[in-house]
Amino acid sequence: VGVYVQNGRVRGSSYTTVHDVNTMNINTNFPKRPPKPPIIYNDMSQMPNISSSGPNEVNNMGGLYEYTNVCLTRHISGTELQGILYLQPNDAVLLHNRERCKPRSAPLNHHQMVAVNVADYSYCNAELKLDEYQHVPSLVETVHYFEDPVISLNFNMNIGHSLFDYLLVYLPHWYAYRSNNNFPFGGVISHVMDGCLDEDNSFWFCEILRSMNAFGEDAIQLPHQPDDGTLYCYKSLYLIHIAHWQKKYAFEGHLTKKPVFDTFRDLLFDEFELKRGREYHLQEKMNETQHSSMRQKRLLFYSHAPSGRRVWNGMNELIERYRNEPKYKKEVHFHIVHDFGAYSAREQAALFNEADAIVMVHGAQMGNSIFSVDGTLFVEIGCRIPTYIGNPLYMALLEGQYKIVNRCKGGLNKTICLTCVGKDDDYDNFTMTSSAFQSMVDDVLVELDDAKDKQ
Repeated sequence: VGVYVQNGRVRGSSYTTVHDVNTMNINTNFPKRPPKPPIIYNDMSQMPNISSSGPNEVNNMGGLYEYTNVCLTRHISGTELQGILYLQPNDAVLLHNRERCKPRSAPLNHHQMVAVNVADYSYCNAELKLDEYQHVPSLVETVHYFEDPVISLNFNMNIGHSLFDYLLVYLPHWYAYRSNNNFPFGGVISHVMDGCLDEDNSFWFCEILRSMNAFGEDAIQLPHQPDDGTLYCYKSLYLIHIAHWQKKYAFEGHLTKKPVFDTFRDLLFDEFELKRGREYHLQEKMNETQHSSMRQKRLLFYSHAPSGRRVWNGMNELIERYRNEPKYKKEVHFHIVHDFGAYSAREQAALFNEADAIVMVHGAQMGNSIFSVDGTLFVEIGCRIPTYIGNPLYMALLEGQYKIVNRCKGGLNKTICLTCVGKDDDYDNFTMTSSAFQSMVDDVLVELDDAKDKQ
């Protein structure tokens, strides 16, 4: 029995055999058109020859690509890395290449294998003894051939990477499809997380995808292959170029603040019940005695302690030391998050949304920046920071401000910096002096006052 999900509702399916070619009977009792069931081949001699092509750019902009008549394998590591099997039935020379089926790096962060047909792919793997190689299946017993267009939902489980490597690349395409009400997808397949689009799936990225109806009403969530001998092949397969936004896409001008990013954020904030901006004009009318707490600037801190690496040692002690200082007591609300893993996606969103400034060690939690209101100040801290949010083009989308605090370097008159432990700058733990901390907080308050004046 296979299981499909549409709009969070589970749809059952069963198999019936007809002369070694199976079709899947799917319950069609849902609002939109039913998905076209895949053709199932239990005998590879019954499968017609198909010729692969692609990748072809979609919507006249980078980031999303379509392949025709390819098969998709999954990597044994369980990561987002997939393999694309190209089939070239008319290539007689190909048969003389003994390593034609051996996985090789492909342009869109995938492995690529080539074969004359599926039976040849299995034969090649067996001949090279690649059954212990990198991709499953290596020896094919059954093929499911999907005729409806399918998009691969393969993302890095790190929430920061899922945002920057996948979502920001896809957003302009989502906006184009949504504006024209013409999402092409009949199915969604993921080798990273089964059931990502289920209503009860609380993973951060999956909640965002559901809230934005990322792939349209007709996209059915396909089940994983039932066993290691089953290969999924697609008449039309769409792939996201993972990490394309950071490398190139940001400079192509398709991910604009208006209308693309603002439309996405308006919908996201509404679904997550978040405020869209700061209402300074209302705060100014409040009685100082009754509403002094609302006048406080909210600074959100995180030391990255749960990971054990890249930890800001002594952060809590610094905050407790200065929390009740006269110049901060009335003006600043210091909010410490001890472990983001203890919060749901919606709770993390609310924390970022309510903050005036985010003062945190570099880490995945910075993906929550998409929930911050326009004009938020981000202070990213670490001995060395391979930043994503510090990209000026991303800050422009948020109308945000960005500052960095990193390792103290000898001979430089730098008052706000870190004392790092070790030589691995990416993951070193560190401390900050009390004078550096105080200077940093003072700078943050000045920046927030300037931003309020502009508002």
